[in-house]
Amino acid sequence: MANSLGTSVTTKKLEMKPVPLLVVMISFEPGGDDGRQICSTTKEYWYEQFFGDNGLTLKKYYKEMSGGKFYFSPVDVNGSDVKGVIHVTLHCKHPDLLQQENPDKRTGAALYVVAEALKACEPYVDFAALDKDGDGFLSADELHYVLVHAGFDYSGGKETTPELRYGVFANSGRLPDEEDAQGFPGAHSPRVGGVKLCAASKGSYTLIGEYRKTQYGFLPHPLGTTAHELGHAIGFHDIYDYDRQVKGWPLPMMFSVMCNGCYGLIRPKDKSERMPIMGTCPTHLDPLQKIRSGFTEAQLAEGDGEYSLYSILSGKYNILRINTPDPAEYFLLENRQIEGFDSGLYRRRVIKSDDGKVHYEIENYERGGMLVWHIDKDIFDEFSGIKRTNGSGLWNGDGETQRETRHNPGVVIDYKNGYDENGLMKDDGVFLQGFPDDPFYRAGETFNSNEFISAATHTKSLNSFPDGIDENKYNLKIEVLEDTGSELKIRVSQTY
Repeated sequence: MANSLGTSVTTKKLEMKPVPLLVVMISFEPGGDDGRQICSTTKEYWYEQFFGDNGLTLKKYYKEMSGGKFYFSPVDVNGSDVKGVIHVTLHCKHPDLLQQENPDKRTGAALYVVAEALKACEPYVDFAALDKDGDGFLSADELHYVLVHAGFDYSGGKETTPELRYGVFANSGRLPDEEDAQGFPGAHSPRVGGVKLCAASKGSYTLIGEYRKTQYGFLPHPLGTTAHELGHAIGFHDIYDYDRQVKGWPLPMMFSVMCNGCYGLIRPKDKSERMPIMGTCPTHLDPLQKIRSGFTEAQLAEGDGEYSLYSILSGKYNILRINTPDPAEYFLLENRQIEGFDSGLYRRRVIKSDDGKVHYEIENYERGGMLVWHIDKDIFDEFSGIKRTNGSGLWNGDGETQRETRHNPGVVIDYKNGYDENGLMKDDGVFLQGFPDDPFYRAGETFNSNEFISAATHTKSLNSFPDGIDENKYNLKIEVLEDTGSELKIRVSQTY
């Protein structure tokens, strides 16, 4: 049977190899003006963004994160002058209008359009040849799809123009295997060229709007959103706060593409030059999901002692794991320098003008250093399936019932000087909450776990302690001894 990537609660191990990707530009020509939306970007634009070897591209992004072992490659297509990219025209209304006309079947209407788009690909792709295990399904490790819907993406706002009348929300999803979603006719996995495409628990699609609203108006959708949504397609999980019930809830923010890192950018040093749009330089994945996906392996700290942390572009990148008395909780250490795609890391300074108005100025970090990640495996595994591993809401792991108390986030960075006495992200009026001035530890600085409070349980260092372990006696210290940038030498000491 084909592997089912991205359907488990826990991030799945990937095969470290290039994976075929099909990019489908979708225009809508229903025969009248209502619901009509035609693509105006070029196939060459999407080829360069996804498969190019120069600049900031999807191919280079995933190769950098995986040490060159995993990336998306253009699938062979017939009848297209650009490898891996095709343009199809559907004789149906844009899904935005279909959803408005079917308010009780919005999901079904959207999935019907996905199914129609996949069927329209049949003349261009030999899908049966891609079914390597011959089980009659194309799984997520046999082919991925990016469906570029003509129009705009609602992630940038809901404003329309005479040219861009309809929008979609970027997402990654699957189609029901047999039954129509919400009873909408045709909203199920189609059989194309003898194999089922995007069937639930087998494969998935990634969908984006062709354009996104930016500070410069509508521009072709930048890389970051696709890097994030394709992450879902291969098994990564969101680690931002879906619930947003607690201001300052601790989050990894820019330091994972599955949080705010999909909005990374590199600002020119000359501030008079034009600012790039958000998402042109997505930042790296968090270390937990790098390990679980197989992009890298964790190096276990064998007790107290000295260790080295190497940066992403050093050629020796590593993640150091420090276990704690709680088998479910541990720390991951990494050396995140401002290099490669992590050049897109930034803070946001609060600027108050004389008339009292507030705006935010983006500044890339000049130097990186050590980041300390606090992982709670049980929380991650219980709540990531309902997209709330870092949620501030009152949800149980079933996603249906609610609890009386909040759970702690499952994936947290213990930012240097980043939190208040309640374990919440600081709002100091100088730097926007979650975008601290300097989150990194460097030579001469020491991480002290006792300085960090869990946001929900308000315990020091850890979220919980096994019987016989005194919270007030537990402490983890990590001293940064030397810092050459590409290598950090550290000393680890843990007491309890």
